[in-house]
Amino acid sequence: MDTIGIFLLPFDKAVISRAGARFAPFKIKEFLLKLNFKNKDKIKFFELNFESYDTYKAHNFITSFINENKNHKFFIFIGGDHSITYATFKALKSVYNNLFLINLDKHFDIRDWSVDNISSGCSFSRLLDEKIISPSDLLEIGILEFYNNEKLLQKAEHYGFEYIRMMELKKNFDKFLELFKKKIEGVEYIYLSFDIDVMDISVCPGSSANSPFGLNTYEVVKIFDLILETKKLIAFDIVEANPIFDFDDITSKFCAFLIAYILNQL
Repeated sequence: MDTIGIFLLPFDKAVISRAGARFAPFKIKEFLLKLNFKNKDKIKFFELNFESYDTYKAHNFITSFINENKNHKFFIFIGGDHSITYATFKALKSVYNNLFLINLDKHFDIRDWSVDNISSGCSFSRLLDEKIISPSDLLEIGILEFYNNEKLLQKAEHYGFEYIRMMELKKNFDKFLELFKKKIEGVEYIYLSFDIDVMDISVCPGSSANSPFGLNTYEVVKIFDLILETKKLIAFDIVEANPIFDFDDITSKFCAFLIAYILNQL
């Protein structure tokens, strides 16, 4: 139970924009192992293979695999596209009933879906529709209106979960931190999902859906610090890094840094 399970999930068949995120787990692992940080000796890696699976079967496989390998004090999931969060969160929700989900992302990822039509843009609508999570246990941070149409904005209001727009966060970052701290003080366990496209394109060019006006490294570290200070974080996923569109492995190196930063404070 003292181990840290790091699951490599090279799956990107559900990606909406540009495929290539399946290569990220191996790049990120490569750079992670080059870094110096605490708890490195407690890591146990798991690598899953999805070549013969469609998206629906892949998600079931992920959930089942985690359920069979859930005796860890901390979980890290390296994607892969953002559709994996549905499967990873679902698995851990059976262990940690009062699990609060924070999604750092420019996109809502609440698109319409069906068993035959599952994309990387519907992880949270699936979790909500299947009652795996309640709206009060979901917080999305970094939403940018330019990349979410009016239908998605209305759908978010209909679901009733809380979200923070990138514009609001940028205008008064200190106020955001203050409100965010109060919000997470009242939760029991935290699952943090980090879509790399929440970062500014100048910081992380290697993303399946990179775009300007995102978070910078300082802002991310400050957000992480508040979460880590609570001692409630039990799982973290990092998704949508895409080495094909990266420059000098900047994005993969940043992902590795974030993982090391978290593990160093456990």
